[in-house]
Amino acid sequence: MTWHDPSHTGTAIFVNKQNLAFALPLITLCAGYAYFKLVPVKIAWSLIAVGLVLYKVTSSMQARAIDKREEKISKMDNDFLRELAADELLQEEENKKAATRKKAQIESKVRKRIAAEKKMEKANGGNNKKSDNGGDDDDEEEDFNDVGNLATFVQKQSGKKKK
Repeated sequence: MTWHDPSHTGTAIFVNKQNLAFALPLITLCAGYAYFKLVPVKIAWSLIAVGLVLYKVTSSMQARAIDKREEKISKMDNDFLRELAADELLQEEENKKAATRKKAQIESKVRKRIAAEKKMEKANGGNNKKSDNGGDDDDEEEDFNDVGNLATFVQKQSGKKKK
């Protein structure tokens, strides 16, 4: 019976990421020793400093490029969302227009009714007062202030007394 690991394919039996991760400290130590042993110190430190500066510059340029790409993507996303929401916004605008049309129709009906009532009042001579709440506000205030109208709010008492 043979054991087979699916991550090990072909010639990469001994060379894989796990083995490289375990060997990296030893490889770094050996490379550092060889570098400082074979290259003079003045040249070695200056080469290390130049390498660090180059690394810093390239990493900052990459970060700036990534930020620009993200801004571009977010702008495209906002535009795309506006396109998607355009249908919903159009529907909302249509609903608002329909509501204003309905409101205007109701107001015009009320105006027509008021005009018809005024015509009826003029035709009847203006002597008829309505007993319901259809009258003017001034008439309602006068009616409320009348002492005679207070009788409508008083309940009749029966002849029996409560004990």
